[in-house]
Amino acid sequence: MQNINPNQPAIAIQPMSIDDYDDVMALWLGTPELTVRTAFDTRERIDAYIARNPGLSQVAWDDSRLVGAVLCGHDGRRGSLYHMCVAVDCRGRGVGRLLVERCVAGLKEQGIDSAFLFVHDQNPSAADFWQKLGCEPATEIGYWSLSF
Repeated sequence: MQNINPNQPAIAIQPMSIDDYDDVMALWLGTPELTVRTAFDTRERIDAYIARNPGLSQVAWDDSRLVGAVLCGHDGRRGSLYHMCVAVDCRGRGVGRLLVERCVAGLKEQGIDSAFLFVHDQNPSAADFWQKLGCEPATEIGYWSLSF
């Protein structure tokens, strides 16, 4: 457990497991600013992602309530963070920063020194969060999608 603010209860940050799936999906789907494509984020696909990237994706628990989650992995040269989310009533407590710090530490341990972050244009609060952590938009690239 990590006590972010002495006036708040301790938050437990730990690696995500497939046992967290139902709580994570409830958090993601219950967060209006977050776009989740349920066809891509099935239990099987998340389980495979976690297995390919052990210990990198993280969850935050406030007692028995999941209050934060982020998918984190890499392709051997660059990391990726997806679906970074903190429950609305827990924002401003440092939970998101701790989740990102754990992801970055895990990526560094595996020799990865940069990561892509995915932020929807219609989510200014996410852009503000990432800018406060020192991130910059990669305006020189466009994100495209190929489904098959």
